[in-house]
Amino acid sequence: MIAAGETILITGASGRIGSYLARHFSGRYTLSLTDARPPVEDVGHPFAQADITNLEAMHRLCQGAAAVVHLAADPSTKAAWESLLPNNIVGAYNLFEAARASGCRRVVFASTINTVGSYPRDMQVHTGLPPRPGNLYGASKVWGETLARLYADQHGLSAICLRFGAVVEPGSSEWLRPDSPLLDSILTMADLARLVEAALAAPETLRFGVFHGVSNNRHKRLDISDARDVLGYAPQDDSYALVEGL
Repeated sequence: MIAAGETILITGASGRIGSYLARHFSGRYTLSLTDARPPVEDVGHPFAQADITNLEAMHRLCQGAAAVVHLAADPSTKAAWESLLPNNIVGAYNLFEAARASGCRRVVFASTINTVGSYPRDMQVHTGLPPRPGNLYGASKVWGETLARLYADQHGLSAICLRFGAVVEPGSSEWLRPDSPLLDSILTMADLARLVEAALAAPETLRFGVFHGVSNNRHKRLDISDARDVLGYAPQDDSYALVEGL
């Protein structure tokens, strides 16, 4: 369990999700932020501009952190291998290795629904099913999940992988419309923060896990039973109700 006040390093902190989490966790944890580009706004926490492909830099940043929320990656579903290799493959290795060497107790790894994107749309995907990525980006995140398993088994590093669905902020996403094919995959930013917080607060005995992250939608593309039962994830939003309220 990562307790209130402990230091958390957030990689990819200048991105949409990273900046939201920095604001959300402000006052609860001691935050250390990093990204390859500077933040748009100062959120009042130490920030270091660094490249995830630089192992030495990751070693320095992980020093003193109890946990890492690893968001840094190329998040595009259309990303080319030339970008995925350094950012999602090498970068993931560097982060896990630096976290291990620095004595971090937990890594929360941002994975994606794209790791199972090739399953038929008319079936609900459970965490017990094998990965079936829908694109090269999803395949790169399967590598990250496998790396997390390795570091948990071989090095005792607690590694929790969260497969985020289609992340939205209500009122600001084209995916929140009545005819959207992604309503069953929506994860609101508020529920995402609840999921990450649940992963950080999970008992230290939880050495490894892959958990699905969608909101409390009326219909769910991803089964979230494990996240509810093991992490205590309690999503509050329903994409269908949000659309009906527009």
